[in-house]
Amino acid sequence: MSPPAAKNPLLKIDALSYGPYGIGRLDGKAIMVPHTAPGDTIEARIVEAKERYALGASIRILEPSPLRRTPPCAYAGVCGGCSWQHLRYDAQLQAKERSVADALRRIGKLDGYELRPIIASARELGYRRRIRLQVGPDKQLGFFGAGSHRLVEIDSCLIAGEPLNELLDSLRRWARGLETAIDYIEFVAGDGPGELIAVVQASGDLAPRDERRCEELIADAAVRGLIVAGYDWRRTWGMPALTVHLLDEISLTVDADVFTQVNPEGNLQILRALLAAGEFQPAERVLELYCGAGNFTLPIAKRVREISAVEGQRAAIACAKLNAQKHGLENIRWSAAAVPQAAARLKNRRERFAKIVLDPPRAGAKDLDADLDALGAEKILYISCNPTTLARDLAALAKRGYALRMVQPIDLFPQTFHVEALAVMGR
Repeated sequence: MSPPAAKNPLLKIDALSYGPYGIGRLDGKAIMVPHTAPGDTIEARIVEAKERYALGASIRILEPSPLRRTPPCAYAGVCGGCSWQHLRYDAQLQAKERSVADALRRIGKLDGYELRPIIASARELGYRRRIRLQVGPDKQLGFFGAGSHRLVEIDSCLIAGEPLNELLDSLRRWARGLETAIDYIEFVAGDGPGELIAVVQASGDLAPRDERRCEELIADAAVRGLIVAGYDWRRTWGMPALTVHLLDEISLTVDADVFTQVNPEGNLQILRALLAAGEFQPAERVLELYCGAGNFTLPIAKRVREISAVEGQRAAIACAKLNAQKHGLENIRWSAAAVPQAAARLKNRRERFAKIVLDPPRAGAKDLDADLDALGAEKILYISCNPTTLARDLAALAKRGYALRMVQPIDLFPQTFHVEALAVMGR
């Protein structure tokens, strides 16, 4: 006679992970369950048991948390894009602030610094200037489902700016008429009037008949510019650049397939925080790593004697140089190079800088600490979109004699677990 089946456990969710999961405990082991909130009591099913934790699924909510709300989006829980829509916005902010502090304590073993209250996004919905929609086998447009490559076709996206949603139907019809195989379409809006651009990633060559389709899109739709690119080719139609307004009457003109922050108001919040914390002085030489198209470079250049700016993406550097010329900024030394190699060369040349600014991708700036240390900066300002790699890299700098002074979390991504942070180290 077989033993009776084990009952599904009851879990009290105590916290949120840096990710889409709420965390409960069963016999001391962490159980991570998506789409839950701190304060929930749920009936759970164990999906996958690992050595130190388990993944679970919620069968039903027995007692809902007071932090819950009805998700405003019809695709919540199905689309993989916004895993925190079921949480009140104030609860999202508290969890993001806590995730930064937890990573610095647990991974970085860092303390004794000022953790400033998180800066909220100006808008909870409609804040994104760009969204990327995957293209299905029948030319459907949508997002991948949570943890899968199953396409969820959408009619609109609540976190996208309204001009982007207005493009969706016309671009869907256009995509269905293409012969070219495409992977995704990115919709991008600039700060200038009527700046709506489509960026298309093709998985093969451009079909000859699609030349006319591309011309017709620019002529007939609200799209001002179109970029279609494959593995080793890139074509443009119309006006494929967008405007990004910064501070000090500075604006960038950037090709739409070059990185720009998705939240325009949030970008200005980061910039203000960086300039205030940097206290840049007219006699200083500054180094900026991962400078992109000059988002931080140009405002800093107006405040210092000289800034050296390094970026590995040549298209971004090309845009940055044109923008510096447009604003008459001649005190910027641009370098189109991989950051680790550029930092090593600066160290070998015994260059010295008063301050260093870096804004690496999610993978962080691993193993740069020795080179940064050799450059003699009194202050390092690190902008991060990943608390885990931020904590790792700050810990490495702390071993070189830098002390963490201040951390400012900033929410650029409402309805998701992602959080930006500015960290200031000094010695």
